[in-house]
Amino acid sequence: MSKLRYFLLGIMLMSGWAQAMNAVIWQPQARDAQLGEAQWQALMVKLHQQGFDTLVLQWTRYGEAFNDVQQQALFKRALAARGAGLKLIVGLNSDPEFFTRQRQPQASLERYLTRLGNQDVFQADGWLKGIGAEAIDGWYMSAEIDDLNWRSPEMRAALTHWLTQTRQRLQRRGGKPVYISSFFAGNMAPQSYQALMADISTTGVRVWVQDGAGVAKLSPAQRALYLDASVSCETAGAAQGIVYELFSVLPGKTFRAQPMPDSAIRQQLARTPPCGKDRVFFSLRYLPLAHGTLRHD
Repeated sequence: MSKLRYFLLGIMLMSGWAQAMNAVIWQPQARDAQLGEAQWQALMVKLHQQGFDTLVLQWTRYGEAFNDVQQQALFKRALAARGAGLKLIVGLNSDPEFFTRQRQPQASLERYLTRLGNQDVFQADGWLKGIGAEAIDGWYMSAEIDDLNWRSPEMRAALTHWLTQTRQRLQRRGGKPVYISSFFAGNMAPQSYQALMADISTTGVRVWVQDGAGVAKLSPAQRALYLDASVSCETAGAAQGIVYELFSVLPGKTFRAQPMPDSAIRQQLARTPPCGKDRVFFSLRYLPLAHGTLRHD
C-alpha cells in the first residue's frame, strides 16, 4: 500500500469516517421465547447503555426450527433491538449438517452450496418483507468457514464461487453488506490461513475471525499467531474483525458451554482488534448483563 493510501486511511480512522462495529451475537434458541417482551426490551437497552452498537442474529432459521410463527417473534425481537438504538445484522439460514455435507464429492458439494445460497436469499426476502429494509444494516451468512475443509484448490474455488454468488444476490436486496465468520484449529499454518481470509475477501463478503479462546484447542500463543496473521493491518484482504468468545467448553462428546469466569469475561471485553476493525462478542447469553435473563445451561 502506498504512503498516500496509508495516510488517507489514517485520516478516515481519526475523523470517524471508518466506524468500527462493537457488536454482540445473539444465537436464537427456542427457549428464548419464554422471555417476555419487556424483559427483552430492557436487555437491549442495557446492551446499548454498555456501549454495544450492533446486534447480530446468528441465524433466523436453523434446520427445521423457527417456523413462520417463530419468525414473527424474531421480527419483534429484532425491532425491539432497533428501538433500543442498536443496529441490526440479520443471520440467515443455518444447516445443522453443514460440516458433514462438506465431505460430498465435488459436483454434489457445488449443488449443495447453490442450495444454501438459495435458502439464504429466501430468508433475506422474508426479513425484508417482515421488518423492512430500513431496519436491516447487513446480512450474516450462518455457515462458518473452518481451516480444514477448504484447503485444496478445487474446494477453494467452490467456496469463493458460492460466497461471490450469494453476496451478489443479497446485495441486490438493498445494498447491505454481507458477513461471515471463520475459525481455525491448527489445520493450516497461520500464513495459509491468512491466504484463506484473502480469498474470502475477494468475494466481497466481510469475514470475522473467531479468537478460539472459548474452544481452547490451541494455546494463547498459538491463537495469537493466527489472529496476527489473519487480521493484519498491513496485509491486503485481511479479515474485517475478531469474534471474541465469552464461553468455556465443557467436557463431553456434544458441545456444551458455560460462561467464562467474570474476570476472564472482563479481559475479553477489554480486548480490541488492531487498526479500528470490528469487535464482535459471542454471545449475548454469556454476557454478565444477560445472566438471569437468557439461559445458558
